[in-house]
Amino acid sequence: MPDSKTRKKTLVRFNVQGVKWAMLVDGKYGTPKSYGTATKIALEPDSSVKKIFGDGKRIASIINDKGKTSTLSTNNINDDFEVDMGRKMLLKKGIASIKQQKLPVFALYFETCGLDENNDMPLAKTWVYGVTSSTAPSESFDQNTDDINESTFDTALEIAGTELKDASGAVVKDPKTGRDVMVWQLTATPDDEGFETFGGAVVMPVTDETATDTGV
Repeated sequence: MPDSKTRKKTLVRFNVQGVKWAMLVDGKYGTPKSYGTATKIALEPDSSVKKIFGDGKRIASIINDKGKTSTLSTNNINDDFEVDMGRKMLLKKGIASIKQQKLPVFALYFETCGLDENNDMPLAKTWVYGVTSSTAPSESFDQNTDDINESTFDTALEIAGTELKDASGAVVKDPKTGRDVMVWQLTATPDDEGFETFGGAVVMPVTDETATDTGV
């Protein structure tokens, strides 16, 4: 893998495509499933800073990084995803929306396009870890003009991340704090080893920067 200092600089990032999800079962991520066409994905940091004052001045600032929140916007609702989330059930006479009574964990995959400093347009592939979806997407359909009114469905997500591990599988600790190093997402570009197969299975982050498709 090229040294990180030699990676091409991305000037512009655009589009979202190829969304998939993979369920976490018994500590392992399963086979990714295709969600369908996406129109937007927003990833927002879920963090805050606690400012502590003494003697009339700020003496400390403590960061509280809880992960990320996200909104996935799509052209349609994927019934298979809703079944996995425990919000729908297949019946003989159709598919039923049911009361959600579980909060399963999954990994989310998506791709974005970019323009780099060489005027090339490389693809970026991203896995997001420890994702949950606590509410079903809202549904709204209307026809109030002479043209077709396209509907967009927004699914709210929360991202808890996963522990960074070393090549032996041990959780990496921050050398100064002694706390687990958490990874929210991992993005690969054509400069990275294993890029071609990056979306075929959940790729877990490891400290030696060698991508492994173990799903654990």
